[in-house]
Amino acid sequence: MKHQARIRWIVVLVVLLVSTLFWVIAFRFVSLPFLIIAWVLFLKFGRNNIRPSLIAWTVWLTLTFSPIDVLPIPKRGPLRLVPLIMGLPTHETVQRAKRGEVVLGGCIVSGFEPKYYLVW
Repeated sequence: MKHQARIRWIVVLVVLLVSTLFWVIAFRFVSLPFLIIAWVLFLKFGRNNIRPSLIAWTVWLTLTFSPIDVLPIPKRGPLRLVPLIMGLPTHETVQRAKRGEVVLGGCIVSGFEPKYYLVW
């Protein structure tokens, strides 16, 4: 039984390491706290009980693939969802971004970008 617990611990460690590397690529602010919580729970309770860490990891995974992220830079106006526009912006799109109607995402597309940002 002790051997199975050790294997389970190693598997969760590898999953958390791969997840951390994936987060660097996907880079979602909304999911970062849950990845940190998963690591803390794993390092604190991982020898005895990995379930809390796996629960936090499941929430992290769900939020990482969510179409909504939180923009950490405050924008003027009330709390709202605005679409993310990728690619070279037109003059009209730049004006919409200045008014806070859209968020400009740049020209480099990774495929993991959210569809919307929660801004305030």
